[in-house]
Amino acid sequence: MFLFHSLGKLIRLNLRLKFGFTLMEIMVTIAILSVGIVFVFKALLFSLDQINYLTTRLYATTILDNRVSEIERRLRIEQTLPFDLNHPQIAKIGKREVTLKEEMNINTVEDYPDVFKLDLSLSWQQGQRSIKLSRSAYILDYAHLKK
Repeated sequence: MFLFHSLGKLIRLNLRLKFGFTLMEIMVTIAILSVGIVFVFKALLFSLDQINYLTTRLYATTILDNRVSEIERRLRIEQTLPFDLNHPQIAKIGKREVTLKEEMNINTVEDYPDVFKLDLSLSWQQGQRSIKLSRSAYILDYAHLKK
């Protein structure tokens, strides 16, 4: 019993004399925190890249939808198909300028001479990846209906 009592006092005395951290404990803590900070920073950069991508995609989707409406309106009112949409367009999205390249194909639909299939696409470069967004629509030629 005396041995355990003396050992307990010795351990308590040793713990009282030891205060602070060793250099090894501090280095391990800093290494763990550094790895955590790197992962948080990578997640932040990934999130910013996704926000930029989604913002540009939303803008491109709006442009495509407006172009389909514009072509349909032009066909209805002016009775002509536009062939001047295959040109790059510089869009200011936020603080960035993005070059959007438009492509348009208009074909007649087999067995329906007054219906056209419209294929529109916008492509752009974001970072190291090329992105292409497309829309297809069927448009009725109103000039045939009036005859």
